[in-house]
Amino acid sequence: MKETKSSFERKGDTLYLITSSEAVDYLNSSIDAGFISSLHRISAKGIFQSLVECCMTNGLGFDITGDSDLTDDEFLYGNTRYVAIVSVNDEQEGDFVNFMFNHGMETTLLGHVTKGELRMDDHSYGFISDYAGKTA
Repeated sequence: MKETKSSFERKGDTLYLITSSEAVDYLNSSIDAGFISSLHRISAKGIFQSLVECCMTNGLGFDITGDSDLTDDEFLYGNTRYVAIVSVNDEQEGDFVNFMFNHGMETTLLGHVTKGELRMDDHSYGFISDYAGKTA
């Protein structure tokens, strides 16, 4: 996969989950076209750890919605079907969604970037400052 920023850049950006490793070529094209602000592969440590890593550099947070087919723990910390998290800004969002849809690549709306609190489904997991030094 091409290199791009792996950290979230600004509050308000929209977050999407990528569900297919076949989407890599289309993500590379999306990077070339400037549709993606950041892209972070989801590690074996799960979505939560990956989101914290994305938030750490700029002291940002997230407000996301879980997957109704999974328990919160499975979704946040387990091995899911999701392979990457991308962030896009308002100007990029329509182009990104249309590009992925037109190429048959599934994306799942995850949520958005916030000022610093980590939230899922109206539950707070604290603030990004609480996790400083805890990513490994």
